[in-house]
Amino acid sequence: MPKKGYSSVTLPSALVHDARRMLKGTGGKKYRSLTELISEALRDKLVTLRGTPVVSTKEISRDEAHRLVLEYLDKNPGFHYPSDLAHKLGIDLELVFEITQSLLQDHVVETASRMEVEA
Repeated sequence: MPKKGYSSVTLPSALVHDARRMLKGTGGKKYRSLTELISEALRDKLVTLRGTPVVSTKEISRDEAHRLVLEYLDKNPGFHYPSDLAHKLGIDLELVFEITQSLLQDHVVETASRMEVEA
């Protein structure tokens, strides 16, 4: 029986296995549990299904945006798309692309292979 305020769901065991494996790796360090990961994934999916939210961007300097991106990546290890960074930080997408390209060239970050992201 689920805890009060929670519901029980049935998920494919292969999906749960993959999620647990991801939680054990570097990409899972920001989650305390499988429940937390699934809850966030479901919230994100509901946002997508409701429609893309409108995000206003801040007018900030390139240096400030660079600092915010580095700070976010430091606090949230794992895989991140530039579009997600722009959305979460409220920074212009083109500016985030420029910053991530600079970070790639300086070997501060690296690109993830498709297999790493899906693992």
